[in-house]
Amino acid sequence: MNPAQFCRFSTPAKINLFLRIQKKRSDGYHDLLLNYLPISLFDTIELQPSDGIGLELDGNLEDLSLEDNLVIKAIRVLEREVERQISLKIGLEKNIPAGAGLGGGSGNAAGMLVVLNRLLDLSLSESKLQQIALQLGADVPFFVTPKPSLAQGIGEKLTRLPDFEPLHLLLIYPGFSIPTAEAYRICQISGQTAPLKQYTIDEFASLRPEMNDFWIPLTKLYPALEECRTTLMENHAIAAGLSGSGSTIFSIFETREKRDRVAASLKKQPLWQIFPCETLHHYEYPLQIQQSPFSNAAP
Repeated sequence: MNPAQFCRFSTPAKINLFLRIQKKRSDGYHDLLLNYLPISLFDTIELQPSDGIGLELDGNLEDLSLEDNLVIKAIRVLEREVERQISLKIGLEKNIPAGAGLGGGSGNAAGMLVVLNRLLDLSLSESKLQQIALQLGADVPFFVTPKPSLAQGIGEKLTRLPDFEPLHLLLIYPGFSIPTAEAYRICQISGQTAPLKQYTIDEFASLRPEMNDFWIPLTKLYPALEECRTTLMENHAIAAGLSGSGSTIFSIFETREKRDRVAASLKKQPLWQIFPCETLHHYEYPLQIQQSPFSNAAP
């Protein structure tokens, strides 16, 4: 990539159909049993070689402080790993809500590792990238090669699931985020398991919100979560529940057409953000390299 070029790529979100908290560990983390499904809701990142030394960050975030952003943290970890300085202008367009249980920031970080590994010819293996990613967060290794997966440990021990037909999803972001630390502080440790399998479409109706151990304590603090789920079920969703530690409520519909009709009707809600999307079989961070500066850069 020469100085006259920039590259653009997109990073996906994820949902969790279930999340079981097994126990609290001596290191302060929790052992989990959960699954990850990548979905077609994306943030977009643009990269351009910097004229100077170091990193520059621009985008539609309210807080663009460098060292607190996971994209920047990913580059810093990579710099230490390969023992070289990376200088870039970075444009970050956020569409995935933060603090929503969708892994938006984790996807940004993993996508940056994967793309820079290609652009800089670093030749780091998938397993090495996952090791680096784990330094940034428990779910970041999943986003190195986003595929339907079962996860154990703190969420980093992945078992890939076979491909299945895309699910027609409708997400409601209720207008507020839930800090992960707060969710874990009040969580209930069930020690229960969930089926270690991929569901068929006929089995999704068996999913219950209580299969996420955050559900009961969080709905006591945030009754709007139950309101979102009830609305989706009343509109004939097959199943609906909390993704991760919230605050997004996901739902599954039998057909895209049914889902889209419900999405159109719910967009009248003033506080909710509505996201129709599908699950993905896999995602490989395709690059668009163009002879153009950033869209928001000066001519």
